[in-house]
Amino acid sequence: MKKLNKIYAVLFLAMGLVSCSDFLDENDQNGRYDDEIVWADPKLAEGVLIKAYNMLPNDYTEKYDYGTDDMVTNLVTDNTVTMATGGWTSRNTPFGNEYKNAFQAILHVNDFLENMERVDFAPLSDEEVKQKYQKRLRAEAYALRAWWEAKLLTIYGGEDKDGNLLGFPIVTKVLRDVDAAELPRDTYADCVKQILDDCDKALVENELPLKWVGDDRVTGATNINRMNGLSVMALKARVLLTAASPAFAKSGYTMQQAAEAAADVMINNEGLTKLTDKRGLSFYNLGTKNTDKQYLNTCQEVLWYSSIGASSNREDRMFPPSLFGKGEINPSQNLVDCFPDENGYPIDDPSTVYKSDDPYAHRDQRLDLYIYHNGSKVAGANNVTLNMETGDDKIGAKTTSTRTGYYMKKLLDEAVSLKVGKVITTPHYHVRMRYTEVLLNFAEAANAAGPDVDIKGFTARQVINALRKRAGITNEAYVNSLDQTGLAELIKNERRIELCFEGFRFWDLRRWMDLPRMNESVKGYDASTMREIPSVEVRKYEDYMIYAPIPYTETQKYGLIQNKGWE
Repeated sequence: MKKLNKIYAVLFLAMGLVSCSDFLDENDQNGRYDDEIVWADPKLAEGVLIKAYNMLPNDYTEKYDYGTDDMVTNLVTDNTVTMATGGWTSRNTPFGNEYKNAFQAILHVNDFLENMERVDFAPLSDEEVKQKYQKRLRAEAYALRAWWEAKLLTIYGGEDKDGNLLGFPIVTKVLRDVDAAELPRDTYADCVKQILDDCDKALVENELPLKWVGDDRVTGATNINRMNGLSVMALKARVLLTAASPAFAKSGYTMQQAAEAAADVMINNEGLTKLTDKRGLSFYNLGTKNTDKQYLNTCQEVLWYSSIGASSNREDRMFPPSLFGKGEINPSQNLVDCFPDENGYPIDDPSTVYKSDDPYAHRDQRLDLYIYHNGSKVAGANNVTLNMETGDDKIGAKTTSTRTGYYMKKLLDEAVSLKVGKVITTPHYHVRMRYTEVLLNFAEAANAAGPDVDIKGFTARQVINALRKRAGITNEAYVNSLDQTGLAELIKNERRIELCFEGFRFWDLRRWMDLPRMNESVKGYDASTMREIPSVEVRKYEDYMIYAPIPYTETQKYGLIQNKGWE
């Protein structure tokens, strides 16, 4: 961690959120503001908090999943490929910068919390409005700190060589000399408690609305891209589920607590009553209305999302070469095989209608929605049928061609065109918290008590049937035939399908301590020969790699305890 510099550069305000971009005034001193000026100006003061927002990723972190059984990348020199194939060390890790970035964000939040009482955020308003601003901004600050703390815990939580379960150094105050502090890692359980406490402070007395709606100047839609009540509640459920998972169960947190936290989100988000809304499947691209923030608010699925901006970056990276893209993500045959048939039966079940000689027919509709395969139809501005038997989209045809026989479709907008002279960009945004994750978190946690055990009005089996029904699987026979163990495996499979390409798989396999799946070779499919490719890329993880390393540079600053195996 670096010492907190009490001079604030103009640059960090340049990427503001909705209603947060105009933070500069006549006090600019050669592009910098001193401490006194910052806390005397409400816009500059709020900018300290906005910095912690601006440090959030602007898009999905699917890169982590390059190192799983869900996909490979044609960026073969990427350090995630090195990690997955036997070269992962504390010096060479894809997560090297995350530690520093998270603490920088937390330090900005702490600075804001320490000084915000000095600021009049509504100088022209009455005392009631002034207090509303103070309460809301304080709640946001606690919510943001919890978010960054959870990121640290997800990546770096683990056991030391003596079997102690550790998290990160908890920092809740401004440290004038961080480098000299030499803060030890706190226990994993204490880190979870810290995150939950921050979430509860953010939620106190409903100071954060469930969603930002209406015209109220303090709690209205002008704040729509900031953390809201539902996102904070969802974060609690996520953290508790991880803490109760096998890799972290020594923390003492339980699946019952995780299920109840997820159920609280469900109760406050209309439960399962609107789950028939198909927008939940295409949450990343809600059509021509996706520039309308209030329209996004009507989608039960979207709990919290980033600013909206015209772009074609995802498509440039992920479209197949025939659509002038770089084809960076190549889904695996392993993932394709996880999609059931149209009746919900696994493709290796005796009751399946799946046929190996026509592998994409009569399948779960989500397969065609999320993955490009041979014969996939591309609509919108491109309007073609993909041919992966010949041409640029075939395996190995170009450096930008697939390695597995598949390309990613989810998260993309087919209205984008990359054709020279006919480039079309469309509105894009990043959904940071979505309802489907909450439902899957609930199902996994609730099933620990039993498939049909009622927890605050919901059961695990009920939720999974509802999710599959939204996907077009109306036949409940397979789900209803499963016992607790069988449903647990199905929930994991549904999670793999519903959350694919969003950066969950890498961490899910680790919290489940599923070393066999971590080391499962990535398979492909050659459409020109109609044959499976048994090993496109091997996976090589040791058992201690259940937990990621603290970056080597951080452990060299002082005696920061490393996770076991990485010493």
